Amino acid sequence: VNHMWAEDAATKPFADAYKAKYNAEPDALAALGYDAAKMLIAAIKTAGSTEPEKIRVALESTKDFQGVTGVITVDPKTHNPVKSAVIIRMVDGKKTLLTHVNP
Repeated sequence: VNHMWAEDAATKPFADAYKAKYNAEPDALAALGYDAAKMLIAAIKTAGSTEPEKIRVALESTKDFQGVTGVITVDPKTHNPVKSAVIIRMVDGKKTLLTHVNP
């Protein structure tokens, strides 16, 4: 189970840019960090402010945000992101995507 598949259409440009810059494959933490930063930027734009309370409200209202790790919606009650995951099979060091799991 992972948060991303580097060959997905939404993920591939990020993965390619990451590889070009760092000469390494991006891991899930790199992709999740990227999504978190992009969500924060989007929330600041939505809030029209850098005031923490306004940003919090904007983040809590995040719905169907297309990130490199999938589509993300923030649960306003728990403040947790709800997003898809991928199931990957590894045999002899080779990864194969089995399926996407959506909440």
